[in-house]
Amino acid sequence: MSKLSALVLAIALFIAHGPLSAAPLPAEDLFGKSLVRTMKISPDGAHVALTFEEDTEVKLAVIRLDDQAYLSRFEFGENMHVLNFWWASDERVVMSVGEVTGNLDNLGRPQSLYAADVDGSNRREIFSTTTSFVQVLHPLPDDPRNILVARYHWADEGVPKGNLLDVTTGRLSYLDDQPVDSDMAALVADNDGELRAAIAVRVGDTLDDIEFRIYAKHGDDWRTVDLPSERRSPQVDFLGFSADNQQAYFRSNHDMPSNDRMGVFRYDFETGEVDLMYRHEHVDARGLLRTPSGNVLGAWATFGPADYAFFDDQVEALPDQARLLAGLLNAFPEDDVFVTSSTRDGTKSIISVSGDQNPGDFYLFDGKEVQMRFQAASFPDLDKSKLVPMEPVRIEARDGLVLNAFLTRPKDAKKNLPLILNVHGGPFGPYDSWDFNPEAQYFAQHGYATLQVNFRGSGNRGQDFQQAGWREWGGKMQDDVTDATRWAIEQGIADPERICIYGGSYGGYATLMGVIKEPDLYQCGVGYVGVYDLEWFRNGDGSDFSRRRDRDSRENFERFMSSAVGETPESLRPVSPVLHVDRIKADLFIVHGEDDVRVPVGHAYRLRDALDAAGMEYEWMIKEKEGHGFYQVDNRVDLYEAMLAFFDKHIGAESAE
Repeated sequence: MSKLSALVLAIALFIAHGPLSAAPLPAEDLFGKSLVRTMKISPDGAHVALTFEEDTEVKLAVIRLDDQAYLSRFEFGENMHVLNFWWASDERVVMSVGEVTGNLDNLGRPQSLYAADVDGSNRREIFSTTTSFVQVLHPLPDDPRNILVARYHWADEGVPKGNLLDVTTGRLSYLDDQPVDSDMAALVADNDGELRAAIAVRVGDTLDDIEFRIYAKHGDDWRTVDLPSERRSPQVDFLGFSADNQQAYFRSNHDMPSNDRMGVFRYDFETGEVDLMYRHEHVDARGLLRTPSGNVLGAWATFGPADYAFFDDQVEALPDQARLLAGLLNAFPEDDVFVTSSTRDGTKSIISVSGDQNPGDFYLFDGKEVQMRFQAASFPDLDKSKLVPMEPVRIEARDGLVLNAFLTRPKDAKKNLPLILNVHGGPFGPYDSWDFNPEAQYFAQHGYATLQVNFRGSGNRGQDFQQAGWREWGGKMQDDVTDATRWAIEQGIADPERICIYGGSYGGYATLMGVIKEPDLYQCGVGYVGVYDLEWFRNGDGSDFSRRRDRDSRENFERFMSSAVGETPESLRPVSPVLHVDRIKADLFIVHGEDDVRVPVGHAYRLRDALDAAGMEYEWMIKEKEGHGFYQVDNRVDLYEAMLAFFDKHIGAESAE
């Protein structure tokens, strides 16, 4: 038996499910804090750094690998999260730290960069966001003194300048500008930390009037990468470089006049040629497929489990690397497998493994010995044998548009089920994906099916699909949710008398509009940190933009609102839930965090006032010291146990009594 075959067999035995147990998983097991969020190995392979959740924070710890000794931990105060981190050298870690006030709040803006030695000593704030912020472009692990950053200063109006940042003193040293004047830009470094590419952006008056240009650096000269466009506003973003830095990979839809899924392109610095390498049939390409040693062998996308596509020329050039990577992927056929980090010499890597029934495991891979050692699990006490699969499905909307969706059903139950239609937030850009979903798993434990639909406006389907949701609040976006619900009934999956709708943020809005527009379709609804007064939201006071009064923020706010939501606050009255509660027949449960800055709690109070004025009954939960989505474990457990009781009462066994 080869080393690779033995590795696959050993891993399969390690992850095999144990005997089944009948008792459902408690809420504490599914909604607790993760022991490990992500893990990265040091350049010399001696240590790993990992982030973990504790209290209201995300903290960082360093572990020595040879004896698994716990060397240090770093924390930064209430609601402060380590958002990202990099190994700046064998002995020093740089951490990006920002405030996050809610479990659904993705606003975590970096506020500071900190650096510290692996033993916890010499901790220092090396950059603070006051008049500018920085983006880490490369950790420069072979330069123990500096990292490479792009500095965005308010005086430069969002245009970056390349700088070295001293990880001991915090001193900035200017290196280079972006290639041309533009409204916004991004600098890109290659694998050696050299500035080699840039994206320049010109912004018009509307969201669909944006021009992207790509530049590649040849010596001291910046050259425009020629991308003949079939679109008014093509999209582009860089993915990385080949191991030898002779090719750059990027995502774009410039070549697609319609049905514009993002593809992966390769730019050759020697010839100047641009080649399309990969495009998925249904969804956007997401990233590159790399070997543990850093070679690019393909790309991937996600509708269900990750779709890995190998590039023929790379497989032909690196057959041994291709076999090794294929073996790693085949070792976990039910999960997604990615390299999070590798040592300087590429011989050791941290591999992350996750899927719909696996919240995340981390392995140390030794490429020389072709050995894999289990390192940590995100939720080590979770009984995975009780988890159920998430099924990718495709649903045709009333106008013929095909929607991607995900169905989670209780174990050994397929038909005539009580259904929860779970609507994601956003709405523009975010999307539901095939991965571990504690909500769907919790409700499946108790006999409920969950359907999540990526309505028009969602991400991962191209620019046209996302823009199809613009100005469709309460319109076609809502119709897609309705059509998905009716699909579940027609397929015999859902009992038509036992359906509830639930969602957070925009999903909370869609919940209220669902029970308003379709009063006989849903028996109940749960609105979680939702937008309920669209006029208040549109004028800026009822959104997070009320905190940002600078000119650029106001211009961006108006551009977004007029393009994607509605021209004026008055135009949104027909689809503002607080004005139409008299049409509701379903039972309601309204949930919000008192300290929500993304969607202020005033939305919940305004909805409550409207319901009270209409003489309607409802259930109510407001939690203090919680933001946009509950973060404290006790409050999360309270919420989901209360939701389960609410569903049991209205569409569960209790509802039939």
